[in-house]
Amino acid sequence: MQNPLNSKKKLSIPSSLPNSQLSRFKVHGLQPKIAASPKTSEEMSEIIRIAQKSNWGVAPFGSGTKQEIGNSPKRFDLALCTKFFNQIPEYEPQDLVVRVESGCCLRQLQNHLMADRLWLPIDPPHSERSTLGGIVATNSSGPCRFGNGTIRDYLLGIGIFQPDGSWTQFGSRVVKNVTGYDMCKLYTGSLGTLGIFSDFYFKLKPLPAYEKSVVMLFENLQNIYDAMVLLSRSSLQPSALEFLNSEGLKIVCRKMDLSQKFNRYALIVRFSDLAKSVNWQVRELQQKWLPYVDEGIELSDSKQHLLLWEILREDSPYLSKKLNNNVKLKINILPSQLVHWVNLLEENLAGINSSVVLKAHAGNGIIQMYCHLENSAPTFQALSKLIKEWRAKLRSSRGSVIIESGPKNLKKIVDTWGYCYKDLKIMSQIKNQLDPQEILNPGRFVV
Repeated sequence: MQNPLNSKKKLSIPSSLPNSQLSRFKVHGLQPKIAASPKTSEEMSEIIRIAQKSNWGVAPFGSGTKQEIGNSPKRFDLALCTKFFNQIPEYEPQDLVVRVESGCCLRQLQNHLMADRLWLPIDPPHSERSTLGGIVATNSSGPCRFGNGTIRDYLLGIGIFQPDGSWTQFGSRVVKNVTGYDMCKLYTGSLGTLGIFSDFYFKLKPLPAYEKSVVMLFENLQNIYDAMVLLSRSSLQPSALEFLNSEGLKIVCRKMDLSQKFNRYALIVRFSDLAKSVNWQVRELQQKWLPYVDEGIELSDSKQHLLLWEILREDSPYLSKKLNNNVKLKINILPSQLVHWVNLLEENLAGINSSVVLKAHAGNGIIQMYCHLENSAPTFQALSKLIKEWRAKLRSSRGSVIIESGPKNLKKIVDTWGYCYKDLKIMSQIKNQLDPQEILNPGRFVV
């Protein structure tokens, strides 16, 4: 079959965009041959049918904040923009349920819900710009996942454009137990490789009545470990628990003018509840951790509190704007392994880069590592060797080391995902069943 992209006869693509706009849809430096921004479901279905018939590689595209995640696409013919799928068609505040289209920005939704003191309790990076489609596709989350979970936990229903252009809905607006396989969970985190999202039903929660944060500085990792064990055995219920090594603490303290003790580690704890409960929990924490803490800083000012969690939520404060060789790794471990792995990472990376930032969702066992590499083959080889060693160490506990963003030269010599578990075969079978021609984000995900 001749590819219409190479045909002399121009193919009519609904809502196609001019070639002058193609550069804004780049994925890993690759530019699509066509970009389209459908305004209706009918147009979306027609474009997908054309893509399947022509065997094009299709990348769903929202705001673009998640496009660094994953491998480079095997084929990238069509960027399918969800810009016009940005409405909130249904909202029932009394039922704590909302239906929102995939191209709607999270910030737009949160602003809409705020009038009723409600929110979708997630705080992923790029919250100001990220679309709900991108967040669901990557299961993206932030510090508040410790107390609130991830977007997967709030997804009730999902609308999907299948690779043949047909539309399917799974789940519904009703909060109930699922009989059989929960298809919403299957599509969450699939990186747009199984279908293109049209809309979602989410359950909501009331906004916290009151919040307060404490920044606790520690002289050594052993004290961090002891403090976390004590917290896990207490009745305290933080909504977020974040860890910073000295390089990460230095960045946060300078942006907020908190402390001059940069050569320390930090645990940042957030409490969200009624004011009386929050204040009691803060006092209890300070008392319990008194033997371990070098310095404690309580943040009750709302502006300072919000600024702190914005800095902890985003990636940009920890990435150099001057260098192209920024690397961000996501390392999934058991929460009890945090101190061991922080110590191991700092030791292993000392010879590659002395200014490595380690920021972790300490209560969930997710370490985010940021560093800047010299543009040299030996440096890339050294880091790739370490990544392979770390993956081997984590295999017994089903941990992982994922390259969330990094230079092409690094991704050429080490796989982005490094996934090697038994369910890989099942994942491959599902992909082949739903997208046998592999037109949706081909090569981007694990399978």
